[in-house]
Amino acid sequence: MAVLQPINVTDRASLTAEMTRIADICHGCRRCFSLCPSFDVLFKGLDVPEVDGDVEKLPGKVLSDFVDLCYECRLCIPHCPYVPPHRWGVHIPHVVLDARRVRVAESGVPLRDRVLSNPDRMGRLSRPMASVANWVSTLPVARVAMEKALGIARKKALPRYAGETFTRWFAARPRARIADPKSRVVLFPTCSVEWNRPSIGKAAVQVLERNGVEVAVEYPGCCGMPSFDVGDVAGVEESRTRLVAALKPWVDQGYTVVVPGPSCSLMLKKEYGWSGGDADTAAVAAATRDLCEFLYELKGKGTLDASFANAPEAVAYHLPCHLKVQNIGYRSRDLLALTGARVAMVERCSGHDGTWAMRKEFFEESMKVGSKLFGGLLEANADVLASDCPLAALQIEQGTGRKVLHPIEVLRDAYGLPAA
Repeated sequence: MAVLQPINVTDRASLTAEMTRIADICHGCRRCFSLCPSFDVLFKGLDVPEVDGDVEKLPGKVLSDFVDLCYECRLCIPHCPYVPPHRWGVHIPHVVLDARRVRVAESGVPLRDRVLSNPDRMGRLSRPMASVANWVSTLPVARVAMEKALGIARKKALPRYAGETFTRWFAARPRARIADPKSRVVLFPTCSVEWNRPSIGKAAVQVLERNGVEVAVEYPGCCGMPSFDVGDVAGVEESRTRLVAALKPWVDQGYTVVVPGPSCSLMLKKEYGWSGGDADTAAVAAATRDLCEFLYELKGKGTLDASFANAPEAVAYHLPCHLKVQNIGYRSRDLLALTGARVAMVERCSGHDGTWAMRKEFFEESMKVGSKLFGGLLEANADVLASDCPLAALQIEQGTGRKVLHPIEVLRDAYGLPAA
């Protein structure tokens, strides 16, 4: 195949042409042969005698399976020698999203994707009866019904809902008085923190204020990453428009947008710009920092309080894929080490990856993907397990039977601050 320049995907024909072009490039490279199930199915498809490396003979099912098995970890990006700005422009995660976008344009958003990609709706419905919702999600009969009706794997541990959302807690707490703030941030808590893990947001506020940072909170809704993953362009655009409108006024006042979840900080920093965007979107992206990235910037300025009186002895830290591909270094690991703890970092994918692990057809595969991570964390023999990603934490907890903290919760405890 001679086509090397990227093909703009607008419909099924151009999608097939672009995927075939990329398959041909990948066939000649194979650097990602052992990276994930998608590449495994692609190369096996290329190697059968009837195809014998001729991408024009690849069955459509191979390309379809390649798309379905991609869980958007984005770890192929640092591996690939042809990723943009290379003129061949091989960007596997984006061509997979193009494929899903074309599917949605042709067939609409399936019911399961509509349910799983709207965490705010599920949160609003579940919060008033959180304890009941959490209990029901553990009942075998309920889980069988969910699997049959929606295709949500019956064995998958699901996020638990909090009775009090993070934003309600923040609005009700006494306003902190910081006479001469070193920095000002607007915390975008993410849907996981808002509905499921408000303890992360509370710890973030405590640690930031401990370091003389003035904290405001803005949660206009989910960032749209779940819609992005399934190719729902309209859903992503709705989220982008809403978030940028809410966050841009803070940026104009000099606030830094701080995000305690790597998938969401990646979305604000980079993916809005790929899927659409404008000058306001670019301004919000430039002002956005992952939470530990921001704290490490304070360290660089000499304003981070390093008096940790209650550090754990050892931490086994999972580096989330969506944090790794932001190319900001190992900020969470370095902050954890700053406490005096011995830190073992494990760079393996958890296999959760948005809602991929919740799907009945992929749950077992997701646990297989995460098994090397689970083993690596347990082998570290640490008293604390940590991950910046709440969904990865959920997967790790199911795979190890151990509780997983966000690094900001570890820092809070190391400062000796009581949990809010």
